[in-house]
Amino acid sequence: MKRSASIVAIVAIVVVGAALGALILRTERRVADVAGHADSEETGAEHAAAEEGPHGGRLLRDGSFAAEVTIFERGVPPELRLYFYDDGEPIEPSEVSARVTLERLGGKSATIELRPQADYLRGSEPVEEPHSFDVTVDAAWRGREHRWTYGSYEGRVRLTADAAARAGIEIATAGPATLETELRLNGRIVPNEDRLAHVLPRFAGIVRDVRKHIGDPVAKGEVMAVVQSNQSLQSYDVRSELAGTVIQKHVTPGEYVAEGDHLYTVANLETVWVDLDVYRQDFPRIAVGQPVVLDPGEGLPQAEGQIDYISPFGSASTQTMLARVILPNPALAWRPGFFVTGEVMVERAQVPLAVRAEATQTIGGATVVFLQDGDVYQAQPVELGRRDDRWVEVLSGIEPGQRYVARNSFVLKADVGKSGARHEH
Repeated sequence: MKRSASIVAIVAIVVVGAALGALILRTERRVADVAGHADSEETGAEHAAAEEGPHGGRLLRDGSFAAEVTIFERGVPPELRLYFYDDGEPIEPSEVSARVTLERLGGKSATIELRPQADYLRGSEPVEEPHSFDVTVDAAWRGREHRWTYGSYEGRVRLTADAAARAGIEIATAGPATLETELRLNGRIVPNEDRLAHVLPRFAGIVRDVRKHIGDPVAKGEVMAVVQSNQSLQSYDVRSELAGTVIQKHVTPGEYVAEGDHLYTVANLETVWVDLDVYRQDFPRIAVGQPVVLDPGEGLPQAEGQIDYISPFGSASTQTMLARVILPNPALAWRPGFFVTGEVMVERAQVPLAVRAEATQTIGGATVVFLQDGDVYQAQPVELGRRDDRWVEVLSGIEPGQRYVARNSFVLKADVGKSGARHEH
């Protein structure tokens, strides 16, 4: 008896479990139906959640009449193909007249007429990417008209204004821009040799006094040393012909100096030369007058100048050419001997349509820009042209005046990746 009672109890548990499972499954199906309805917004007689047809497209029903909408793109530009059925049986396409209206983000719409071909109606023009739009299908058969509307979206994200602000999304308007192509060069600061003076004695003799040392400032005409002439035994002053700074010293008290010996070098560092090295492949891109932004590094302020001189000779050891910037240095902050980098503006071009360089993303092998309309963001494939560090030229895909995500569009790309991009093919 105990064994029989146990078996009965187990059977009862199984039955109850099956009933609960069926109830849960029905509940999940109802939730899925509601979700499908919210996504597609499909209307028409006997509306149901999206249903797949025999050719893999979306099947739309109105009583016994049904239309299957596909986008075919194997070996041809994407084209609409519509198949029709009556009680599940194919209808000769020549008996049906139909058109499809596609409304894209921002209200841009296109109506595509369809013509019979083989066992389907074929669209009169290709369907441009992205295949993301609100669709209206109108069909007439045997005196009766049918209409369906639904959303077919890919690469589309909906984000509230608050969520977009938290994600750091910034919006800009597509339009003209100036592209600037720059060439990065390495160089060094050297004294301006046109503002350099070598201090020499007029007569041979013995150095009696040394008054200036390396780093000392010197005024024009200031005495730097005193030499006793061997001829007259009279002392005379050795003076600087240039105001500046002592950068070399080759004299000590009591030593003998000959006429023409190099005692000092004085440099006026209120201007310096920045000598930039240009590699052979870049020779044709460099010209006198091109703007240059110079960076001394170490967090020091940058400076702006231009190419003032290009050497007619190349360096045999480095295979480089010298391009020189004459740089004002009133605060003496640019010190000879230091290395610098220079960004030379080698080309400036005005383009009719551009977006910020960081606006572009790659999704499914295609380069896209996210367009914005209210709280809807759409990944729009684009063809790009020239670019610089800030801008990229757009050859096709978007139009001037369209609003797009200029910064942090990777947030939307991640959302698209999570949700998946789909359409009926």
